[in-house]
Amino acid sequence: MNFITSVFDKDTAVLQDIIINISKYFKGDLIITDDKFNIIYQNVKFVERKQTLYDITDSFLNENIKITIENFKNSNNNHIFLKLLFNDNKNNQNIPMDVHICKIRNKKNKLTGFYIIIQDISQEIQNKIQKETFIDILSHDLKTPIRANIQILELILNNKFGGLETNIKTILSEVLNSTKFLNYMTDNLLIKYKNEFNMNELQKEKCSVVKLIKEKCGKLSEITEKKQQSIEFIVEGDIEEIEIDKNEIGKVVNNLILNASQQSSINSIITVKIENNQNMINVSITDSGYKETKEKLDEIFEEYLACSNKFRKVGFSLELYNCRKIIEAHNGTISAKNNIKGTQITFSLPKTEQY
Repeated sequence: MNFITSVFDKDTAVLQDIIINISKYFKGDLIITDDKFNIIYQNVKFVERKQTLYDITDSFLNENIKITIENFKNSNNNHIFLKLLFNDNKNNQNIPMDVHICKIRNKKNKLTGFYIIIQDISQEIQNKIQKETFIDILSHDLKTPIRANIQILELILNNKFGGLETNIKTILSEVLNSTKFLNYMTDNLLIKYKNEFNMNELQKEKCSVVKLIKEKCGKLSEITEKKQQSIEFIVEGDIEEIEIDKNEIGKVVNNLILNASQQSSINSIITVKIENNQNMINVSITDSGYKETKEKLDEIFEEYLACSNKFRKVGFSLELYNCRKIIEAHNGTISAKNNIKGTQITFSLPKTEQY
């Protein structure tokens, strides 16, 4: 540790020693510099040994790296993260790298140096490509035959190929319902994976939340009417148009209405309330199911949770988990509570963009 203490004060020398010990087991490059980016320590994994951090940046193909690093040095920020392309002359290839640069300060908060972590992310990118390919296969090879089966069954049940006996029609109706449920569950599975792999980029546009919800509820009337259920709309005040991804919020409404229908009894009312609340628009969907404990209600948006007999199936948890991820991507919130009728799930969306 002597060569460190000659450059750093005693307050930060211990930290440097810890970093060096860690570097022995680290797969990437770990570099320590003084406050002028002169290299004091470097474990060589990918980058050849250099004199300064600026010499190392010459091995990257990205433009303006030196300017970016110099601006970081003079800023109040303590950490910067860069995704760069490293030119590996030895193997004649370009390697994608994650580069983290952190400031080292002593107890008096004086800048004494920097430590830099450089990691090869080639395998990470390859894994992401494989995951995206898997999702594409799942989307096409699984969804296409499901949609085709639904269309064929609907044509048959609508007597497009001749009349059907009552018992055959009953059986085919059940097959159609099961196929639609499979289609619904596949959609939720795809939503989950796209959110998990950051593939679900929002496509926002200005639209009416009230109109969107009423349209979605209208398309679900076939399901609610089978249980002789009705949907009651309560709109309080003038609800302005806001910037949202219509398809994603439509999935949230679809999931919550189907869930409310499933949990509600025959010949019951599902209440949808839309209201202004300062900078947010609140949407509450209330079923007529039985009430849950507060502890369990706080957990129903977690992945794959089965918290009671009411929620004892993976599909339920997955659809509510997806709702939470979509609402959070819109910088909104979602919660559940009991009221007089049953369970009420409320999601809130900001009226203006939040960053």
